[in-house]
Amino acid sequence: MMNRLMVALALAASGVPASAASPPFPFAHDDAGRPVLEFYPATAAKFTAAGRDLLRITVKETPPERTAQGPVDVGLVADCQSRQLAVSQVTAATKDGAPTTSGEAFKLSELKPPSGGMYQRFVVALCDGELLGVQVSPARSGWVHFVEGPQRALYYVSGSMRKVGKYRAASVRLYELGGAQLPDGRRIDARDAVWVIDCERKLGAVAYERAFARVGDQNQTVESMGDEKAFADPSLVEVDKLTFGRAAPGSMQAQFNDVLCLMN
Repeated sequence: MMNRLMVALALAASGVPASAASPPFPFAHDDAGRPVLEFYPATAAKFTAAGRDLLRITVKETPPERTAQGPVDVGLVADCQSRQLAVSQVTAATKDGAPTTSGEAFKLSELKPPSGGMYQRFVVALCDGELLGVQVSPARSGWVHFVEGPQRALYYVSGSMRKVGKYRAASVRLYELGGAQLPDGRRIDARDAVWVIDCERKLGAVAYERAFARVGDQNQTVESMGDEKAFADPSLVEVDKLTFGRAAPGSMQAQFNDVLCLMN
């Protein structure tokens, strides 16, 4: 998993075409850290049907270990204007058998809004140009999807990564899927932050953080610390004022730290 993330992020930063990377790339994981949804960047393509601009991409679903069915490759079609999704082809296999492929010619009537959850986020990431290594859609939000689990999703600001002396810094957003609470009981939906990494000592620090709740179509600040200017320009971070610590092994912060250090 980490090798694919490292390759993907390094290629995105260096401008190497996505097809040069080894697919699939992880999108979402389960509680045990197993990838449950991955995507193949090289399969992403635009096409037109009945005057509508559509996107096609193949993903890999991995069912729970206790099931007899093995991983399934699913061809998806997305209508980004309506944010709808359809299945065009399924290639499945039992854990002991040969793969079988099913699917018919794609019909526009099959496009439906995805149910809430990872596929809803996947369509947004695909259509807004947020998927690592996928460049068929223009970047709209400025965010890049990094990885997610059942409770959290981590994004970073495209082009935000900076060198600050021997340190590395980047602007990130950690979504709390389903919401979370601060110690005093106030509810939040996400955190914007600037993470700073000491690659030599494998330590990290938070230079700025803003916890916010989604109210209507606005992000309403619930709590913040540090200089907000650093979020727009992480090179402004005053490293000598930070307290560094070691991220929990396997955490999203630890994964992101490893990738950021590898890139630079």
